[in-house]
Amino acid sequence: MRGLGIQRGDTVAILSQERIEVYEHWFASIKAGTVRTGINWRYATAQMIHILMDCRPAMLLVDSHCVSSVGPLMETLNMIGCKVVGFGDGHGLALDYEKLIEEAADIFEPVKYFGEEAVLCTYTSGTTGKPKGVLHKESGVALAMLHTVLSIGMSPDDVWYRPNQSSWVVLIGNSAGLANGMTMVIPDGVFELTAFMRDVERLRVTVALLVPTSLARLLDEYRSGHYDLSSLRCLIYGGGPITPRLLRETMQTLKCELVQVYGLTEATWASYLRHADHQQAFKDRPELLGSAGRVALHFEADIRDDEGRSLPAGQVGTLWLRSACVMKGYLNMPELTQSVLHPDGWLATHDIACIDQAGYLFLKDRKNFLIVTGGVNVHASAVEAVLAENAAVREVAVIGMPDEQWGEAVTAVVVRADTEEGRALDEEGVLASCKGRLSSMEAPKRILFARELPRNFTGKIDKLTIRESLIRGAMDSTESVAPVS
Repeated sequence: MRGLGIQRGDTVAILSQERIEVYEHWFASIKAGTVRTGINWRYATAQMIHILMDCRPAMLLVDSHCVSSVGPLMETLNMIGCKVVGFGDGHGLALDYEKLIEEAADIFEPVKYFGEEAVLCTYTSGTTGKPKGVLHKESGVALAMLHTVLSIGMSPDDVWYRPNQSSWVVLIGNSAGLANGMTMVIPDGVFELTAFMRDVERLRVTVALLVPTSLARLLDEYRSGHYDLSSLRCLIYGGGPITPRLLRETMQTLKCELVQVYGLTEATWASYLRHADHQQAFKDRPELLGSAGRVALHFEADIRDDEGRSLPAGQVGTLWLRSACVMKGYLNMPELTQSVLHPDGWLATHDIACIDQAGYLFLKDRKNFLIVTGGVNVHASAVEAVLAENAAVREVAVIGMPDEQWGEAVTAVVVRADTEEGRALDEEGVLASCKGRLSSMEAPKRILFARELPRNFTGKIDKLTIRESLIRGAMDSTESVAPVS
């Protein structure tokens, strides 16, 4: 980087699948005092151009597996004066990573930090609109790494495997071994479930993280008897809703501890539902399985109304967070930054939630996914939680669709389970799940059966795409949307 004229404070980007070079680049960026940005290789050209124009990197490191994406970007890269460096066999770019390392000077003095300098620009997943660049400062990144190992209870003897894409804020958690010296398993290539399971067996992984959708598939594969996952002492999950049924199956099948994490790009992991909470839930407090756990020790949390006033325990409002791990701000978005990040350090999130008397955080929904039907507020996640408990449902997304009578109609998009019961599931079967559990306003007015649900690059169900596809009539479905009384 220094040899290429990269200066402290410059942005350095990487376009790569999961490789060891991702972490060489990340750690070198910290040492050089630059701002690291990941560009997801699954992005469309227009999305990549948006990020390049937004953060204007001085250098872009490109994996040979992603080099085909560079051609359409060259006009933009040349316009912003970005140097492009390739690594891996056959990348064909003028600058080669390994050759530059060979030619680099041996003496290098790492920069000194004072805590507030930005070291990471990570883009939001785009579930609520165009991805935004989130700036994280050095002190917040260091604190997040430390509290990841403290909050989960990981020791220097653990083997940590988080096979998530490093192009976003996940990178911080993937680097948590810097805090306690434990072994970190670095993914190689594209995530594939059976390869992950073989890695766990081969490397004797002790702590791992999966999103709920991958967890369900893992249990199916594990029951085949072809994998030894006995080294796992703790399995972490997060990034999406999960049903009590799946949690119960996981505990009974894998016989390991479970920890749920809740976080956001703007603040990293902020709460934990620990294994003892899971045990208590299955014993006599089932409502805890609907909780995101207690707020982490390095965070403060508050529930406030639309005027920013604190609400009593148990009341629903907007979740506010304060911590050194809260972002420095949005890149090139001063007005948006000012609207959510207050001078006293509090971040107004986009999550609707409540905190009970015991300090457990219950997330109700994203503000953007709140459905207003007939003048009544309906939380899509609450409807999804009820429908997902039906064993015939593999997964479900609930959204609000424009409706002349209701303003918005609660609409459920259901993927049937690949079982006899699932294949027989119809509208009446879906509505039967709602009886006695949802009000008449919460129960879906429309039901659509789809072959699959679109996801963004973090694995979250992409509700914006679902809604836009339904409005355009372009949803890949087995049946059309049918009104349900």
